[in-house]
Amino acid sequence: MNRRPNRIKEVILKRSTFIIFLILILGAFGLLRIVTTHKDIDDVANIDLPIIEILTQIETNQLEQSINFERTIRYAEELTPGNDFALQGFVMADSTFRYLAQLVDIDLLEAEHQVAEALKQTKQEAQRIKLKGLLLSIKKLESDHTSYEKHALEVIDLLEVGRIEEAVFASERVEQEENQFNKQVEGVLMRHEMFTEALVKIVEQEEVLSMKWIVTLTLLFIILSLLAVYTFSYKIWRPLEDIRTGAERIGSGNLDARVKLTSSSITSDIVESFNSMADRLAYSQKEIDRFVSFSYRTADDLKAPITNLASLLDMLGKDNMNPSNFKAILNNARKTNQQMEKTVSSLVEVNKVREELMADKENLDFSQVFGEVLNALAGKLKSAGAGIKKDFSECERIDYPKAQLETILKHLILNSIAYRDPEKTLQIKIKSKSINGHTTIIVKDNGLGFDSIKYKDEIFKPYTRLHAHVDGSGLGLYIVKMIVDFHRGGVRIESQPRNGATFAIRLN
Repeated sequence: MNRRPNRIKEVILKRSTFIIFLILILGAFGLLRIVTTHKDIDDVANIDLPIIEILTQIETNQLEQSINFERTIRYAEELTPGNDFALQGFVMADSTFRYLAQLVDIDLLEAEHQVAEALKQTKQEAQRIKLKGLLLSIKKLESDHTSYEKHALEVIDLLEVGRIEEAVFASERVEQEENQFNKQVEGVLMRHEMFTEALVKIVEQEEVLSMKWIVTLTLLFIILSLLAVYTFSYKIWRPLEDIRTGAERIGSGNLDARVKLTSSSITSDIVESFNSMADRLAYSQKEIDRFVSFSYRTADDLKAPITNLASLLDMLGKDNMNPSNFKAILNNARKTNQQMEKTVSSLVEVNKVREELMADKENLDFSQVFGEVLNALAGKLKSAGAGIKKDFSECERIDYPKAQLETILKHLILNSIAYRDPEKTLQIKIKSKSINGHTTIIVKDNGLGFDSIKYKDEIFKPYTRLHAHVDGSGLGLYIVKMIVDFHRGGVRIESQPRNGATFAIRLN
């Protein structure tokens, strides 16, 4: 039998997937915030700090350079014949100035290179705007330092040839350029440091904001998860409680107890299984009652021939039995034995059908199954002179146990043969229909018929014969009803005396 999907399992998987999805969103959000913050910190560590360091170094070297330029002027003013100290100081200040000038030039080029590389790496628009402005400032510093260095060396050259007054006069312009350059370096450095501090504050604020968002979303997801778990648990618990109550009612003997099924219930498969079990229990109880009744009827049906056979055997055992009486009694004994054999055979068939009710369903073709039944009943149909018309065009196939479908068709046809009208040629019409999603076969004949309103329940009882002359076991329709009830089908009958009968069998 096909198993239905486990709805609770599906819902648990969906709810778990939803919660996991929320956790993944939270994790992705937290990771994104961490990566963004980490990128900002990297920009500070890998871009801003090295630039601040090189700018600070430029500022320091430029101040040292300025000091040594002033020393060259002071020592030049003290140069007199024989003053070796002043000469050595002048030479030392001159060489130091030139060395520091080269360092500042190198530092400026290094700063320009660092800013250019940083501009390639950074993706932040604010950082790019700041770096572009810084790059222009450094290029201007390079130009101003070149001019300052050129004029300062001209002054030193004048000092070397003893043109002190001209050198002192020219040094005023150099000092102005020097002050301007120092202010520019200091201004660039201060602006960059301020920007870096602002960026650090933004990073700190983003870290705090990220933590707030993560905490808020975590609490929100926890609340949503708790609500989902609570509602899910309630939707499971409530039907299970109903099932428990229903089981108690069934246990107390109320086989009509059922659990109300809501369309949105996630335990619908369990509720359906419970109700199906209850239906099976009710069916089983009815079947037990029917079987008990059937057993009594069978015993009663066998009692008369057994008693009759015993009497006939006693008569056959008498010594004064004449040949003609002996032959008559023997014939009666044989008829009684045949009646018993027919009853026992019918009993065996009923038990066989009952044992095979749980057989697996197959996808069957009505025409093919019906053809096999006709072949099996060919002799009886020929003897009855029956004509059969079939129409399975509306519903050609069905999922049903093959042996049971054959049994239903066989007994419906045998019933039409048994109750045929001797004054008419027997005509049997059989067709299949799909009514409200249920497969139904309709068998109609023109036989003797009966009052279907009066005998609608009687005809499905075992050993029932509405016409005394009919030769049969009286179990055919009982077997049909037993199979149909097991598959939760139904039987509808329309018949009137001398006007045939119509059996509509809903198979599922």
